[in-house]
Amino acid sequence: MIAVTDEGELARNLALYLDDEVSIIDTPKRVIELKPRVVIHTLEAKDNKSTMWNNNVWFAINVARNANKLGALNVYISSYLIFDGKNGYYSESSTPSPINYFGMTKLAGETGIASLGNYLIVRAGAIYSMTYDGIIRPFIRSLLKRHKANCNDDFFLSPISVKEFSEIISKLIKLDARGIVNVGGKRISFTDLCYKLSEILGGSVVPVKGKYYDFSIDTWLLENLGISIRDRQEPLLF
Repeated sequence: MIAVTDEGELARNLALYLDDEVSIIDTPKRVIELKPRVVIHTLEAKDNKSTMWNNNVWFAINVARNANKLGALNVYISSYLIFDGKNGYYSESSTPSPINYFGMTKLAGETGIASLGNYLIVRAGAIYSMTYDGIIRPFIRSLLKRHKANCNDDFFLSPISVKEFSEIISKLIKLDARGIVNVGGKRISFTDLCYKLSEILGGSVVPVKGKYYDFSIDTWLLENLGISIRDRQEPLLF
């Protein structure tokens, strides 16, 4: 059995790709009751500091402790926001410098779970779908509702659809991967990403010059494990 820690969009997509029964764990005690072989920490909060700390750190670590007692693998979903966006092409060995409180809680979650051993930390690029609550969603909504999106031409990221991300998590579990692995798409500017979105959704794109950020991640390790990312020139996958 494989367990997830919420019923959100990522957890639902993971259930489509995992070759095992999927159950939901909503308390640390539930881990002991269900005895999963893998726990995927899908629950995360982004709204306020108290909830972010409770969900992204406290709850995750307490669930992970019980999973570790059973010998289960903890798969923690982290974020590119553990970096500050000054350099880009961040590898698994790059020094973290969280840009905000959310990134700090993700780094704290990483540290706590890694200290237990038997872990797989997946540092995600910018996950997206039509409904996924991430950095790309406001631009999708703007194209759909206002038929226009203002996009920072100096902002770079590694977008990946929730479907492809879920499929890759499943592959990593099958490979019995451990440690830290980056999972994200090819580096692209927000402006170019918006143009690709507009090809599907309609609307116009207005490139703007904003503050420079590069949150792209290096996926050499993932590719060395035999898992390839879809080419940036292909149509976006929703």
